[in-house]
Parts: sequence; structure tokens; C-alpha cells
Amino acid sequence: MISNGNEEHILDKRIVAAREAAGFSITHAAQKLGFKNYQTLSAIEKGIRKINAHELIMMARLYGRSLDYFLESNAAPDPLPLWRKTKKTDTNKVQLQFLSFLGNYSNLEHLLGLKRRWKDVQKNYDRDDFSVNGFEQADKLGADIHNFLDLGSRPSLNLLNVLENKLRFKILHLSLGDGVSGASVVDNALGVGILINANDAPWRRNFDLAHELFHVITWNVFSPEEIGNGTTITRPEQYANIFASSLLLPENHLREALKETATDNEIRIIDIIELAKEFGVSTEAVLWRLVNLKMIKRPLAEKALDYPNFRDLDRDMRQKLYEKDGPSRFPSRFISLACRCLMEGKISRGVFAEYLEIDRSEIDDYLATVGFGEESYAKIAAA
Repeated sequence: MISNGNEEHILDKRIVAAREAAGFSITHAAQKLGFKNYQTLSAIEKGIRKINAHELIMMARLYGRSLDYFLESNAAPDPLPLWRKTKKTDTNKVQLQFLSFLGNYSNLEHLLGLKRRWKDVQKNYDRDDFSVNGFEQADKLGADIHNFLDLGSRPSLNLLNVLENKLRFKILHLSLGDGVSGASVVDNALGVGILINANDAPWRRNFDLAHELFHVITWNVFSPEEIGNGTTITRPEQYANIFASSLLLPENHLREALKETATDNEIRIIDIIELAKEFGVSTEAVLWRLVNLKMIKRPLAEKALDYPNFRDLDRDMRQKLYEKDGPSRFPSRFISLACRCLMEGKISRGVFAEYLEIDRSEIDDYLATVGFGEESYAKIAAA
């Protein structure tokens, strides 16, 4: 039997924390674990009843934890992501899935001896930089990061690839439903993680990715309390939107594109939609960016957004783009690192299947599909 001990009841506290993080009620968890009633699990969680090794292994599997999480006294607590969600949305299960992905990804990097580069984008900003005119600072920061990352004239086409491969962010797309837009986390052990709702339109995903990038850059500037729980538009959230707009719609390129799109010096509804398609953002983002750049007046933007057929026309013109542009669940870099680790004997076939969420019988076909067959992995020269 494994004793819960008296030293701050570490084991029972972690059992409770793991269950709650996994989104299980004590009754549901007890049923899943095969206990006759929830009182048995309750007694374990309170430290009244000892837990045996088999029961702890079952809990680790159910809650998606390693045994070390329960047994090591110095195990680090889970990092807390920043969420953007509706008030009634429970993110516990998604958070566990997100952090598990980050842990797997981090392990692959460690096995291959790869360095992380995410700190390259965290500039030396502090609260004073945003205290006088935070909106201007956020706008300037967007332009600076656009140049630093060399995102080109149409940043949305390059942003995901640059963040994943240049800065080595860990970006996961999951079907999150209408209640969650995304999340971000910065952790010394796991690196930078960003979660994006795969069900959102591509232009929404682009903006959310840029929005979360602001939070990564300013991770040590604003407290979680200032940023909020994601359900309200706080000042830092407004800064993040300004930053995303500046990053994805760089002023010079937007002005040039507008000149080529608009005719007779007139801006039409169709011009806004074409610009939105070209830059990979929403029409609303384009309109407010034009307002902030003083290229159109606010009442005109509000009039366009209130135009009865505007959103229908926008949706109809971009429906095919939405249908064909579904994101991959796992980043290509994550898949590549997992394949490399398997081919080099650093992880087992079972671990590989677990990481990629496939059946072990599918591994060989999967490797061939992504270009990691034996013949393509043959050595041709020293690096």
C-alpha cells in the first residue's frame, strides 16, 4: 500500500488536483476507476484511506498523468494558460490535452538536443512602456515584430510557419466548439504553447495566433488578473488586438494594396472584402485598421458593418476558402520530430503511436505518407 503521508498531504492533494484538472466529478471518477462508491475515492483524496499501486496506476491513466506527478515531492505544478472563452465554458479537459501535447513536444526536442528560441521575441518591455499611450505602443510593437520576423507583405501567409520553425513555438489546433477561441502559455520547461480553435475560419485563426503572440511577448508585463479570464475585453486584450492588426496589416503594404484595389479614389464594400481575402484577416479587422490609420472615418466603418448584406456577401465570397483550408491537428514540425525520434530509436513505436494518436498497426503507412520511409532516411553525407 502507498501511504499518503503527513508531509502536507502531497499525494492526496495531487490526486484531487489531477481529477479536477481532467474535468471529472468525484462520482464519475470513482465509477471509471471501478470503486463501488464515491466515498472510497473521497477517503483516498482526504488521506483517510491508503491507496495501492494498482489504483494509483489506474488514476494516472484516467487523469492523463505520469506516476512521477503523484510521487515526486518536487514535481512542478502545471503551468496556467491564458484563455479566451465564454464564461460557461469548462476548459479543464482541453487544458490537460493541451499541456500533454506540450509535454510530448518538449520531450521530442530534448531527445534530439534541440535548442529553444522563443525568448528571442521577448523584448525588454515593462509596464511603463504601456502606461502613457499603450495603444500606440501596441501598434508600434506589431510593426517591430513584423520586421523582426521578416513576415513580408502578407504576414498571415507566413506567421504560423515562422513561429513554429524560427521561434519553435508549439502550436496545436483542436476542435474547441464556440466557447473557446484559444489559449497561450509560457513555461521554462515546456516552452511556448499556443492553442487555436480548428473550427474557426482561417482568417479568425490568423488573428487569434497574432493575438496570442502579443501575450507571449508581454508575458512578464501584465499579470493574469489584469489580462482577465478571457471573457471580457480588458486593456491588455485591447492591446493584443491592436498588435495583431498592426502585425497582420502592415501600414505600407495595406496602403499599396488599397490603391491597387480601389478605383476612382472610392472605397467600396467589395474592396474591403478583397483586402480581407488578400491579407487573410476578417473584413472587420480591415475596416478598423483603416480607421486607426485615418484612411477612413469611424462612421463609415460602422455604416459598412451595419450594411444588411455586408456579412452575407463576405461569407458567400469566402465560403470556398473556409471549406478547403482546414488546419492540421498537429504541427508539421512536431510530426517530423516524432518521426526522427522513432527512426533513430529514441522513442518506441508505442510512444510514437501515443504521441500521434494513431494505432500501432498504422505506423509504417503513416511514416511513408509523411516521407519518413527507410529509403528516405538513409544517410548520404556528414552534416
